[in-house]
Amino acid sequence: MSLFKSPLLSSQKIYLFLTLLFTAVFAVSADNQTNDKQLLKTEAIDHVWSGHRIKPFLLTRGKHQFVAYFDANRQMTVAYRTINDKWRYYKVDSWLGWDSHNYVTMELDKAGHLHVMGNMHADPLEYFRTSEPYNVRSLKRIPTLVNRDVEQRMTYPIFLLNKNNDLIVKYRNGGSGNGNEMYNIYDTKSQSWSKLHNQQFLDGQGEMSGYFEGPTLGKDGYFHLIWVWRNTPNAATNHSLSYARSVDLLNWQDSNGNKIELPLTLAKTEIVDPVPAFGGMINGNVKLGFDSNNQPIITYHKYDAAGQTQMFLARKSGRNWVSSQISDWKNFRWDFSGHGSLGRFAVRPYSPVALGNNKIGVTVRKHDDIMQFIVDENTLSTLKVVPSSLYPAIIDNSAKHANLHMFEDKRFTLENQVFKGVGDLSPEGHSYYLSWFSQPGNRDNAHAKISPASVMLLHEVF
Repeated sequence: MSLFKSPLLSSQKIYLFLTLLFTAVFAVSADNQTNDKQLLKTEAIDHVWSGHRIKPFLLTRGKHQFVAYFDANRQMTVAYRTINDKWRYYKVDSWLGWDSHNYVTMELDKAGHLHVMGNMHADPLEYFRTSEPYNVRSLKRIPTLVNRDVEQRMTYPIFLLNKNNDLIVKYRNGGSGNGNEMYNIYDTKSQSWSKLHNQQFLDGQGEMSGYFEGPTLGKDGYFHLIWVWRNTPNAATNHSLSYARSVDLLNWQDSNGNKIELPLTLAKTEIVDPVPAFGGMINGNVKLGFDSNNQPIITYHKYDAAGQTQMFLARKSGRNWVSSQISDWKNFRWDFSGHGSLGRFAVRPYSPVALGNNKIGVTVRKHDDIMQFIVDENTLSTLKVVPSSLYPAIIDNSAKHANLHMFEDKRFTLENQVFKGVGDLSPEGHSYYLSWFSQPGNRDNAHAKISPASVMLLHEVF
């Protein structure tokens, strides 16, 4: 269909057409820590759904690059190119509602077949796989992974690669506060899935479910996993920050090397910090990183003794975990609660990183302020807090330029969504980002009005 025969608004047509005609290159100062110059090359991918916040996925493996997202009509779409070539598109038979949990994710197996999964929040399996390597137009719906009876209430799918590059998928089976974690592994020869473990990975025993960060492969050769437990669909019932590790994703142990028998239960769990329910900790805001000695280090928030929300860091010391408060916020308590997607979090931490010179950096967004805590690696005490950024500032300018049509109607509250790509850097060592504008989430309910479709952009940062 010709661009100008599409049912888009005239301003949308113009901006998309102009964006598709050229690649814009910009130069700006980077964040306050580096002051290096950043160059940005950007191009339009498609018009995408903007009615609420929903995650797409950008995957780069070698010369192969894929983008999975929901288009302007809410249909799951996958785009593919070899680096710096033209995009090819394919739409599968899956459509988005209003639930912000229903992201899309994907990964390649060892034979080059693309696996796509998502659009599930306690829903039956939504899974697609290519029949020809790297060819998105050969994507076909696959009705079952291992057991169709089990795969009826699936949430939070994540693809992983083990040390042999075997493809693994994990997901939650069941509901919030009453769910079990499942792992399956893919055999490229038989093109079939099987259970990775003899039983489910985690068992909430009908009383709680686990919300995970990872597993993340560290330089020490272990996959590190952290999670919180949650008793009910009420987000305030998160509790008990927990940890486990594995060399092969099959056999698990605590941080002292003691074997943990699966399935994981609360009674078997190594507790990093026994934060109680209603203690100010929330799933999605526990983040794992590593210090300069490749030790796992965890950042999270909870209420302090005065009932204020504060940031903490936890790390092993000897045979025990120690936790250190790194913020000293006054008159700030994020008193979250309720069911469904909570919208924009009042505070959002990111994975701690080793900065060198015996320092650890912890970046945090608090409302609209982005800051980095500079922490002494030995004592875990805060040395200073400096302004920071989550991504190169030029992305904001480029994204708004391509989406001016969205700001013509002043009734809409719009957020610039930026997602860093997963997988490899560009052949030149550059990073990839996606950006688009959307309305905020609405606790998984419909907005009264739907904003115009957003132009999703791919950015390459030099």
